[in-house]
Amino acid sequence: MANCNLLFTEYNSIIRLSDEKRKELLEARNNLRIRLKQGYQIVSRELGIQHEIQHQSQGSFVMDTIISPLRDDYDIDDGLYFIGNLDRSSRPTPSEFHKWVKFALDRGHDDIEKIIDKSTCIRVQYKSGFHVDIPIYYADNIDCPDLADVNRGWILSHPIEFIEWFEQKIQSGFKKGFITESRLFDEFIQWTSDIRKNDHQLRRIVRYLKAWGDLRREEMPCGLIMTILAANNYYPHQRDDISLKETLINIQAALRNDFRCERPTTPKGENLFEGYKNEDAFMKYLGYFIDNAKKALEEPNQKLACKHWQASLGDRFPCNSAKDEIIGNAATVSLGIGGSIRKPWCY
Repeated sequence: MANCNLLFTEYNSIIRLSDEKRKELLEARNNLRIRLKQGYQIVSRELGIQHEIQHQSQGSFVMDTIISPLRDDYDIDDGLYFIGNLDRSSRPTPSEFHKWVKFALDRGHDDIEKIIDKSTCIRVQYKSGFHVDIPIYYADNIDCPDLADVNRGWILSHPIEFIEWFEQKIQSGFKKGFITESRLFDEFIQWTSDIRKNDHQLRRIVRYLKAWGDLRREEMPCGLIMTILAANNYYPHQRDDISLKETLINIQAALRNDFRCERPTTPKGENLFEGYKNEDAFMKYLGYFIDNAKKALEEPNQKLACKHWQASLGDRFPCNSAKDEIIGNAATVSLGIGGSIRKPWCY
């Protein structure tokens, strides 16, 4: 009954990464690209190898589902592509590529706290609290790159496909060429501006789920899983509070039937929950979230309803802006109490 849609609008502005932090990430990314180019020239001369290198931004920064975490450890993913025609058995190992990239980066820097060699990327941690992840790829065809995974070897992986898959869900007009073709750069900048202005509801739902997961980061699934679960179970509605509650119910039903989250793009069908050890905890917290969402929608007083949302979303959910009065109408009662009951006011 209580309409908390405007509170979710404010909450979205709180958890959405600010323009200042976006600029900071882009500056760090661009500086690293310069450093990689210079460092790789040294490496290639010493080893007698020549490969063209390219860069492709990827992940939540491009899709604008990135959030500002509680611990301020926000990040950007910037793929580094070695372009060559060596097959997997002829090219250097993933570990060697990781070693080259780490060497190229680890020279004369004051703003970097540490450089970490992870299985699927090189992470550059900055003293100011953010990091840049650099996954490394090898490809003779940019549409079919191999990811250099230190633990698993070369793995066919194409992160741009995932962006395309997500953007097709909301028909945003994204083209792979925005990232792979420099001639479309101006069009990409305009697209980026448009999606941020429009801020589709699904992007907001993903941010809400990520911010919820950020409260219990060690136990909760990663942002990629949250994004897939939201996109596959999204329930559109003119109000974010109802959309979120119904999406949560859809996610719960899907996972109760089969606790899986399949990657929708290369390597397609991979179960991202494989090896995840917190199924019981996640399902418990998901149940709590749904219960709190139902209580919030049943509650006629917005101030009291807000407290139920805050119980799952944390202190950043702006109950200080809630009004101590009844705001809403009886049309939302069924959606507050019951499950996924479809009504004509949803679009």
